[in-house]
Amino acid sequence: MNVGTFSKILVAIDGSEISLKAADYGITMAKKDNAKLVVINILYTPASTFTYTKQAWFDEFLKKAKDEAAEWFNKIKKNATENGVEVKTETAEELYSVPAAIVQYAENENADLIIMGTTGKTGFKRLLLGSVANDVVIHSPIPVMVIKS
Repeated sequence: MNVGTFSKILVAIDGSEISLKAADYGITMAKKDNAKLVVINILYTPASTFTYTKQAWFDEFLKKAKDEAAEWFNKIKKNATENGVEVKTETAEELYSVPAAIVQYAENENADLIIMGTTGKTGFKRLLLGSVANDVVIHSPIPVMVIKS
């Protein structure tokens, strides 16, 4: 791989406007580098809810979340196809850590770049809520491109 060119790009989305903008960046870069594109949505299902997984509301929650992700993926696939970019999409459930799941997924896919959006929280909100993008940047062994809102 030459520095600045990529063969497989992973984009993590959550359906927010900025994450869909990150997907657009991924499509543009994949087209430029003739790279494969993988777009994932990590569905956070905290371990504390595990005891409720046998209940009907939890199944309905998962179905709704996956249906929403399918809508996002359809828009991304359409844009990628129009730009001649090969794209794979997947929703994955995660019990513990979304950032760790993104990094692990990128490693499993042999991605050489992660692209994701961030809302740019600062101060107390950042301290209280943390940042998925920040954790991915810290823990990823591959480059991470963060798209700010």
